[in-house]
Amino acid sequence: MYKLWQLLDPRQVLIAITVFLIPLGLLIHFLLLATEDLNWHEDGRPIPLKAASAYDRAQQGLPY
Repeated sequence: MYKLWQLLDPRQVLIAITVFLIPLGLLIHFLLLATEDLNWHEDGRPIPLKAASAYDRAQQGLPY
């Protein structure tokens, strides 16, 4: 492994990794925001599963 670091400058490698990972992370977040199900800005907090199922049953006219 030390021979690899003799060929490559560690500072340049770390900068290249950073330059790659920051846009990748931003791309993933913006893709998630573009979806309807995973957009956390538009719908607010998700409904807990128990409350969601109680709401669905109430909409169908079923008792809790």
